[in-house]
Amino acid sequence: AVNTQRIVANRAWADANPAAKKLFSIMRLPVTDITAQNRAMHEGEKRPADIERHVDAWVRANQQTFDGWLDAARAAAR
Repeated sequence: AVNTQRIVANRAWADANPAAKKLFSIMRLPVTDITAQNRAMHEGEKRPADIERHVDAWVRANQQTFDGWLDAARAAAR
């Protein structure tokens, strides 16, 4: 089933950390990517090393988007 993922953070903490606040506000993961990672975990790829491999593969496949998120977050911290 399709659902909505949200990052939840303490408002005072987020206000004190503008880079994180910006990053949390712009990050969006496609539900198909979330589903694929959940399926991999369900099929046994759930060790910390597996999850790190999933993340690294996602970042490589979406490097431009990921870098854009980081650039925007860094700009918010200035």
